[in-house]
Amino acid sequence: MTKQQSVPNESADNRIKGGRDRHGQPDSGPDATLLARLEELERENARLQTALSTACSGCDDLLTVTALNEDLRTAFNALEHSRAAHADSERRLRAILDSAIGHAILTLSPNGRVTSWNPGAVRILGWTEDEARGQPVDILFPPEEVAAGVPDALRVRALAEGRIQEERAFCHRDGFVVWGALTILPLQGDEEGFLWILHDRSDERRMEEAIADARRRATDILDSIDEALVALDCDYRVIYQNRRAEQLDHQSLSAMRGRRLWEVWPQLAGSDLEALCRKTMMERQPTGVEKRFDGEGTTLWLEIRFLPTPEGVGCFFRDITTRKRAEEEARASHERAVKILESISDAFYAVDHDWRFTYINRKAEQLWGRSRDTMLGRRLWEVFPKTLGSESLEAQKQAAREGREMAIEVVSPVLGHWVEVNIYPSPDGLSVYFRDITARRQAQQALLQAKETAEAADLAKGKFLAAASHDLRQPLQALLLFVDVLKPHVQGSQGANALMHLGRGLDALKELLDSLLDMSRLDAGVVQPNIENVSVTPLFDHIAASYRPVAAAKGLELHVSSCKAAARTDRTLLTRMVRNLVENALRYTESGRIDIECRRAGGRLLIEVRDTGIGIPPDHLERIWEEFHQVGNPERDRNRGLGLGLAIVRRLSQLLNHPVDVQSRPGQGTSFVIALPMGRSIEAPVTAAEAATAGRGRFAVVVDDDAIVLLGLETIFREWGYEVLVAGSAQKAVEGLSRAGRRPDLIVADYRLREGQFGTDAVARIRALYDDPGKSPSPGPIPGLILTGETGPDCERDAAAHGLGIIHKPVTPRQLSHALGELLGGQ
Repeated sequence: MTKQQSVPNESADNRIKGGRDRHGQPDSGPDATLLARLEELERENARLQTALSTACSGCDDLLTVTALNEDLRTAFNALEHSRAAHADSERRLRAILDSAIGHAILTLSPNGRVTSWNPGAVRILGWTEDEARGQPVDILFPPEEVAAGVPDALRVRALAEGRIQEERAFCHRDGFVVWGALTILPLQGDEEGFLWILHDRSDERRMEEAIADARRRATDILDSIDEALVALDCDYRVIYQNRRAEQLDHQSLSAMRGRRLWEVWPQLAGSDLEALCRKTMMERQPTGVEKRFDGEGTTLWLEIRFLPTPEGVGCFFRDITTRKRAEEEARASHERAVKILESISDAFYAVDHDWRFTYINRKAEQLWGRSRDTMLGRRLWEVFPKTLGSESLEAQKQAAREGREMAIEVVSPVLGHWVEVNIYPSPDGLSVYFRDITARRQAQQALLQAKETAEAADLAKGKFLAAASHDLRQPLQALLLFVDVLKPHVQGSQGANALMHLGRGLDALKELLDSLLDMSRLDAGVVQPNIENVSVTPLFDHIAASYRPVAAAKGLELHVSSCKAAARTDRTLLTRMVRNLVENALRYTESGRIDIECRRAGGRLLIEVRDTGIGIPPDHLERIWEEFHQVGNPERDRNRGLGLGLAIVRRLSQLLNHPVDVQSRPGQGTSFVIALPMGRSIEAPVTAAEAATAGRGRFAVVVDDDAIVLLGLETIFREWGYEVLVAGSAQKAVEGLSRAGRRPDLIVADYRLREGQFGTDAVARIRALYDDPGKSPSPGPIPGLILTGETGPDCERDAAAHGLGIIHKPVTPRQLSHALGELLGGQ
């Protein structure tokens, strides 16, 4: 007979052995009683197997074997039933753990390593079960807490206390913080270790923090407002006060909380404020009042408002003492203003935004001849229908519309004569002042007529001077040229002496015309300065060379200092200023010396002309800048000039913005100082030699409609070595050039020719004859110079537009030579 034996399956065997799994790890099942029953059945099975073996070896009785085998089968059936019940219990427990996704449930070994990890732990903490199993629980704590031994301390506390609960932060697998309510239980029985249940409170925590933050912000806002706030519950007890309230009542919130409002301030009991507070509480409607509190030597005004709140009533207090004082001052100021308005000589009225009179002073009553009581409260045009559409009313409407002050002078539609009206917009409407200015307007009209008469006379004078100087320049120009031409041809001392006196007389006449021309051009505003860096040294050298012989002839010493500085100025105009000052010094100095110096002071360059002459009386210091004014020359001695030099200096000073200061002591001399902006030092320019007087066979075309001037120009040019073609018009010049068959080297033309022609047009026509765009290299335009006696700006603009030089008649041969040298210097 075969012995029948039932062998337990491997799974059951491994599960039973000491409550460990197939890997020898402690079983994580929580049913300790069931496990104990399984172990007992296993031991009974072993005993029966042993008894069966013994019985079989001792006898061959089939009945005995059958009975023993039946007992064994019964025992195994009971074992299998227990195993099934255990598995079912495990499934139910696993289902419970897996469904608890709102809680992280994990078990730890006694040494703090993870032995189980439910899906809730995966969701809340991030690690999967495979990642977490076997890891120390330290992974859930910040490094600083691990270093401080917090995880170990929690296990020790759990063993000591049996159960601990606390809320703390844990580390998620992705590095962020998870807030949780943690419960730790030590496991009892064969399953040693710890059960951790972690309830995720991150959302609740964030909500709590948001609520706390909102409360902080609300508190900050309430603490920042200017009003004091005391909040009451429905029983009128204090539940909150802001910082401003604490400053106002000098009581802390802790001292007030829970007390009724009139317990905190007994003086409110039975007062109108208590009544208002109770009314707000009962009727849920805002109430308020402005209240004055008098203390020892102080007065406090409070604006008190009671507002219904969900909790009860909010009491708002605002210190309005400053405002009340301002209102009192405003009332006093208004009373003072009324007194002033009633006493002023101007008529005054005020209207509101609906154009109704709100105030009318006594003067307006008198001018209008009406009582203010009949006008106040009525619209302006209802009282005065004639104002509708008037200039005065339209100006007032404009001032109100644009919100700006306005001042006008009009004929009053109400009074019928001239008034000055000043209109001022105000928050309440308009304030209007007006006064009768009929007498002033008549005086202004008379003054205007006198001014127009004077301006007309001045204009006539200017036109006369311009015309006279222009008409005189033409014959004077010819005289100057012929005097220079005659010098080589006059024999004998008597003839030479007469020619010298003739030259001096012509020079004096030229000086007169030049001064008149300068004054005319400056007054016309046609002089445009060319500001550049100008070295002072060449200017001083030129002045010294020009005036040292003149000074020596009078027995005077002319001392010119060395000056290496530069100024930002117009070279020509500055030279004219210095020349006029030097000439003035020469005229009024009989003995001694004249000094020309420069120095730096206060970031500016100062040029000083100082003499030892007769000086200037104090009462003449301002008058010396007037035209034709001379000190100590009642006989109008022409040796002392015309009295225009300093007037020209003043005008040039204003044009260049170079202030001129004068200091003088009668009998000791005078000092003039010109202040100029500093410039950048530059090398002295290499000027073209005035070799233009050596024509070297150059071909010059001269166009002028005055036969005498044309003859003089032809003569002087031939004396200088030029070949000359002269013509009285542009057409004759073109005809002459066609016969000459030669390109000119120079064109000189008078500006205003006959038959409405201009010298600039003549130059353009001559240049056009020789334009050849295809020729390379291009010879460029023929150099040209305009001679003119014009004083207006048109001539200079026209010459500049054509790229021509310009020189004003009358011009001396030396000046003409210098101009030609600059024009031809580059050739």
